[in-house]
Order: sequence, then structure tokens, then C-alpha cells
Amino acid sequence: MPLVHSELIGETCTLLLWKLTETEVELREMLGKSYISQELDAISHPQKVREWLASRLLIKTLAEQFGIAYVGLHKDEHGKAFLIDNDSHISITHTFDFVAVALNPFAAVGIDMEKCDEKLQRTSSKYLSVPEFEHAANEIDTLCMYWCAKEALYKLYGKKKISFKDSIRISHFEKSDELLEGRLTDETLIVTSKIYVRWFDRHCLAISL
Repeated sequence: MPLVHSELIGETCTLLLWKLTETEVELREMLGKSYISQELDAISHPQKVREWLASRLLIKTLAEQFGIAYVGLHKDEHGKAFLIDNDSHISITHTFDFVAVALNPFAAVGIDMEKCDEKLQRTSSKYLSVPEFEHAANEIDTLCMYWCAKEALYKLYGKKKISFKDSIRISHFEKSDELLEGRLTDETLIVTSKIYVRWFDRHCLAISL
């Protein structure tokens, strides 16, 4: 798993991005049996198995950089992942080619990565508000930024049943922007976020803080 990118995001969040090149057997050997949970047994697709193993290996690597003894993850009722026996906040994303993890010791974090793909054009009306839809103008890079930014903010909030179209808004931006502003509304609660954007080989990566 060659390290592609490492960066301090904001003042306290660390990002690691790895290229996924190993086989399932290699990843299992690298991670070790003691870190493989029953969650993996429910995954049948070979590529998804590789992504799961790689993401746990990367979390273990990042946690150890902070002096955290990695003993595994647990998920709450919304499916949000947390380190066992440590209060640091983490977020995970993986695609066919990449695995990325963000760790923030002090506050929630959300991360998402997506490859520019035509499916974002086919489904854009489902996740964009009318002004966002008009701004994107069906341009795939812009759509990818919108999707990743919304998904990252959704993962930072960590609760289900939030409408990307109606409840998460991203302020107007230019394609060259590396810092976006996001706003999530859940009934009377409002969550605002700075969202950092990075590009790697036609993949958009967004980190919500």
C-alpha cells in the first residue's frame, strides 16, 4: 500500500491516502488475524473485502503514528465508526483505487472520495438543490465536488436519514477552490463546516471539519 499523500488538514486533523495495490491475501497478512472482525464475514464481493482490509490497515497505521494502541473499531447505531478505547475521531473512505483515513483527536471529521464518473450526472437532481443543480451545469468535476463535499459533511454529522438535496447545502464555489463551506440542517440543529478539497488522478477527496 504505497502512501500517496499525507497532510495536516486544518490545525488538528491528519489525512493519509494510500494506493490500493495488494491482494486480499497480502492485506490479511499485513493486518493480522486479531484485527479482523465478524463484520468482514458479511462482505462477499472480493473488491469490497480488499477495501475493508486496507481501510483497517490504514487506520491502524495512522493511530500508531499518534501513539494510539489500535485494538479495532466499533460502530454506533448510525453506522459511524469509532476507535475502541480511544476518543479520537476518525473517518474512512475507499474507492476501487484508493483508501483514505482522517484522524482528528479533538473534533468530528468526515471524509469522502469519489472518482469522476457519468453516474454523477445521471443522479445529480437527487442530491443537488435547484441553485446547486444550475450552478453545476452538468459539469462532471463540479458535480463530483458537490457530491464529495456533501458526503463528507454527512459523515461528519454521523446520523442517518439526512437528505443531501434538502438538508445539506454547499456554498457557491469555483472548480479551482480547495476550501468550501457547507451547512447541514436537521430540524432545528444547524451544523456548519469547512470542507477541504484535494484531487488525485481524477478522484475528488473532501474532508469536512
